Amino acid sequence: SNWTYQAGVFLSRSSGTVYQASMAVFWLMPILQCINLVFFSVVAATHFWYNYTLLILCFYVGLLGGGVYVSGYCRVNTDLPRSMREFALATVSVADTVGIVVADISGLFLQSCLYQRNGIEGAVVQCPLR
Repeated sequence: SNWTYQAGVFLSRSSGTVYQASMAVFWLMPILQCINLVFFSVVAATHFWYNYTLLILCFYVGLLGGGVYVSGYCRVNTDLPRSMREFALATVSVADTVGIVVADISGLFLQSCLYQRNGIEGAVVQCPLR
């Protein structure tokens, strides 16, 4: 699944000069990412959809993630005056990194809950849900 996700990310990040999302689409993409989080968490907990067709959705998730990334930087470049761009790009870069760290830490707890649900040992942290 990772290679299909990475293929989607590569394709969408490479298309930043070809397509730039409108502000409405740009705001919709993170909402879709949250829906994807819930969907894939439910799939991992219940196994209601568990075959190779999930790779198509992994590709879509990569397209969406890469699209948010490239659209954010492109919007900073096109929407802000030149005098504000350097500061805005630095701010976006820091916010991107902070978001990744928060997601990684949250992911550890989600993973431990999914491990517990599926009877797998070896989680790094304890699931806060009992």
